[in-house]
Amino acid sequence: MTIYLSNDSNVVDWMRKMTTSRLDKRYKMTHLAEDMKVNYSMLYRFMNGKPVGQEFFIAWFKYFVN
Repeated sequence: MTIYLSNDSNVVDWMRKMTTSRLDKRYKMTHLAEDMKVNYSMLYRFMNGKPVGQEFFIAWFKYFVN
């Protein structure tokens, strides 16, 4: 996987953009959290700019790389 970033963005911003692009009216954050095998609260914290642990980033990349 190759990640292209602009000068004013970082990897976490890109991750949030990718996560938001997966969500819609029928596929909500609760469904994504289940599919990623993380707690909803952890995904919610990540999407709102709060700190999350390393296990979240591992689960995120496992889900989005496949």
